[in-house]
Amino acid sequence: MINDLIERILDREGGVKDVGDGKGITRFGQTPGWLEQFNLPSPTTREDAAINYRTWIDIVGFTSILGPGDDLADILLDIAVMSDHHKAIKALQACLSVKVDGVLGDVTREALVGANRATLARLVIAWDMAYQGRLITQNPTLRAQYAAGWAERMAGHVRRLV
Repeated sequence: MINDLIERILDREGGVKDVGDGKGITRFGQTPGWLEQFNLPSPTTREDAAINYRTWIDIVGFTSILGPGDDLADILLDIAVMSDHHKAIKALQACLSVKVDGVLGDVTREALVGANRATLARLVIAWDMAYQGRLITQNPTLRAQYAAGWAERMAGHVRRLV
């Protein structure tokens, strides 16, 4: 199951490119700063990147919130890769109606146990769409160029839910 989620990340992130966001060359979605933050080697192949993502999932504690065939895990991992794992946790917490602190602790995990994961996936997608809209509105000169890509990415998540 984790392998399928990692493959989705790699498909979305593509190969090696500079997307012009000021973070440098991204290798399969892994920026130099991200690699340094998690003490991971720079990937030269898709397989190297998959190993990094598997290690990162363990480091940030996401292994404990993944479920089989899980659209919720997919959107949370996408948010975490695209933005930050703390942001993904905040999205989850907001949708679970628990304290929003970006920390994946016992309260968040316990609230997730009894939750409807399919409903949560939809709510997290909506949360992230609203968040992205606010980012674009706050600084259209910088962020409007990413709007179509962000919207297509969210549309892909919605399409998988159908």
